[in-house]
Formats: sequence, structure tokens, C-alpha cells
Amino acid sequence: MKILNRSNLKHAFITVGAIGLLAMVSGAGCSATDGTGTPTSCSGLDANVSAQATVKAFGQASSALKDAALDVEAKWLATCNSINKELGEDATQTKAAEACGVLNARVKKALSAGATVTLDVKAECHADVSVQGDCQAKCKLPNCDIEAKCEPGKVVVDCNGACTGECDVQAPSASCTGTCSGKCTADVAVACSGSCTGDCSDLAWSGSCDAGCTADFSGTCGGTCMGTCDGMNSSGSCAGKCEGSCSAKANGSCSAKCTGQFSGSCKAECKGSCEATGGATCSGKCEGTCTYAPGKADCKGECHGHCDAAVSPPSCEGTLSCDGAAECQASCEGSASAKASCDSSATLVVTGDSELYGVLQAHIGDIKAAFAQTIALKDPIAKLAGKTTATFSALGDIGASGLACAGSSVAIAAEAQVSINVSVQASASVQGKAST
Repeated sequence: MKILNRSNLKHAFITVGAIGLLAMVSGAGCSATDGTGTPTSCSGLDANVSAQATVKAFGQASSALKDAALDVEAKWLATCNSINKELGEDATQTKAAEACGVLNARVKKALSAGATVTLDVKAECHADVSVQGDCQAKCKLPNCDIEAKCEPGKVVVDCNGACTGECDVQAPSASCTGTCSGKCTADVAVACSGSCTGDCSDLAWSGSCDAGCTADFSGTCGGTCMGTCDGMNSSGSCAGKCEGSCSAKANGSCSAKCTGQFSGSCKAECKGSCEATGGATCSGKCEGTCTYAPGKADCKGECHGHCDAAVSPPSCEGTLSCDGAAECQASCEGSASAKASCDSSATLVVTGDSELYGVLQAHIGDIKAAFAQTIALKDPIAKLAGKTTATFSALGDIGASGLACAGSSVAIAAEAQVSINVSVQASASVQGKAST
């Protein structure tokens, strides 16, 4: 599957609280389609006329992205309500904006009391190459050979044979001898630039260690805190922020190696399970995308190059030099993004509020999954939401049916934009950065 924003996300991490805050207005139900994902207003289009086929692709993409945006908005609603319930807060809200606003207020209350909350989420999403390739073929772009007209090195195709470039294979718990985007479980230590569960060779860490921390600890301690607890001298248990050393169940930052079970951010070698969306060298089992480079003779996955046994039409990740290609490609990327799958990892550190840490950590899987989907949809929706009927009229004679389809699809894209904005703000609520 195609990696969304490959050049920007493959080696980047996104911090939840860094997202800008946008207006919160809820979307209004699923798009009315004819059963094939096409808005009913587009039923009169001639799929053999390039300009009209491109308008139809825009309609399908807008509808698919709106429905996907509503799905992730619903996930934020369920996640925030579940967290609120376990924190003893109001869990009866029926809109994501309000539910995550309740959580936001709880986090802000903790921050104002001196707690700290740090949540780093890494997300790498993979669009469905077969969806994009099929869509680009249906645009009927004149004299457009996708492989010949695509930016060099940007052709991608589902493959079941020899591949001339990188081969990305997605299969849960697949044997991998390349780089793993997702979770790599290995019996020997591997370089890990992400979240590690097991043993980390770092001499300083942030995360949690069941054996505690012996030097320069700052965080929440489940054992004996030697130093200060909320600023007061301590040589026993600590219900607040511990600074000094911690004998067990340390959650925070430390300047000494963890000698027990570790979970958190590891920049060195990890023995156990490593989650690194940018790709970690893996010689074990990869739950995510395993990339073999250069190429693989028996590539049964996504080939970034030429495949001698393609099982889907080729798609172009880069610039496609054909007349009308820009609008077709934007829509097809949108449709593929609506079907995206995501690999994500998260590192949570909370100091000074053990209850908040425990509940957020219990729901970290839901948080990182919803965040990853938000990232996957945000840019494709913004790209389509900027289109107008004039955009498609400029492609050629789209007729009355084309104008009707374009007009309704522009409105659908705007609804998708409103919905994904709610999820963008919800993703920031966990750190108390969103407005309530």
C-alpha cells in the first residue's frame, strides 16, 4: 500500500498537542450514493468522456472522505467518553467536540495543579494502491500512459512477481528481513528510534520501568520515592510528583538504565518489541509494513517500480504529466486515502497525576489509532475542499450533469472538512492544548 506523504512522514513524528485548533461543527450523516460510492447527483455523467469521468472521480472521493471523516469523528467520541467515564467525569456527551472538551478540561485541571502530560504519537498511513490505480484508469485521461508519464521512481503497483524497486509487504506477524514500519518483535536487540517494550540499552529514558530509577528521576512512582514528593522531602510512598529516585513502577524521565521491564521511548537498541513508524531494522516478525530494498524477486505486495506480474493498474505517487491529471490525481488520492491503513506508536509520560496516567495509558491504543486516521484524512480532505465547480468546468465540456455533480460534491467535501476539523481538535485535547 502507498505511504501517504511518504517524504514527510516516513521519518517524522507528530506530537499531538502541536496541531493547530480549528472550528468545531459536527457533520451530518453519510453521503447519499447510488450503491457504488458515487453521489446520486452524478448519475447522468458519461464515464467515457474524460472531463466528466474526472468530475465523477471527484464525487466518489468527496463522498468516501466524508464518510471516513465521520467514522473517525465517531471514534473520538467513543474514546473520549470512555476515558471520561473511568476518570469519573461526564461521559454522556453525544458529540465528539463536547466529549473531548470534557477530557480537555480534566487534563487542564491536572496541568494547573502542577502535573505534566507528554504524548508523542508517530503515525504512518498507507493508501490503497489498487483503489488509486483503478481510479486513475477510469479518469480516461487522453494519451496518458501512467508508467511513462509518471515522475521517475514514483510508479507503484500491486505485485505478484519480480519488482525492480522497493517491495513493501503487509502481513501481520510476517517474517521480515528488512525495515519494519509498525511493530518489530525480535529475539536480538535491534536499533529502535521509537517506542520499545522489553529491554532498552539507553542510559537515560522517558517512559515506564517496573524496576524503578536510581538517578535523576522525575515522575510518578509506585514504590519508594527518595528525594522530594511534590517539593517536600520524601523517603516513602509518593502520591504526587517524585524527584530523586524511585524503587519501583517509575513513570517519567530517568538518567539511569532501566534494569527491568521497560516501556517507552528508546533511541538505542531494543530487545523485545519495537514500534517505530519511520522503519526499524528488523530480522524478526513485523506487524505492519516490511520493506525489502532494493527490490525482491518474489514481491507479493506493493512494488515501487516495475513489476513483471502486476495485479492492479499502476498508480503514480508523484507528478503525472498528462492533460487534466492534477484534478484526477487529487481525487484518486482522496479515494485511496479514505481506504488507508495506518501504523502508529505512542509514548505517554504523565507526572503528578497517577490516575490520569493510568486511564490514558489504558486507552493509548484507541488514542493512537484515532490520531493516525485523523492525520491520514486531514490533508486529502483539505485538498478536495478547495475545489469549485469552475475547477472542473475548465477541464472541458462537463455538461449540466457535470455541473450538478461538481456542485453537490463540493458541498460534500466541505462537510468532510468540517468533520475532520472536529477530530483535529479532539486529537489535541489529550494534552490540554485544545480550547473548550
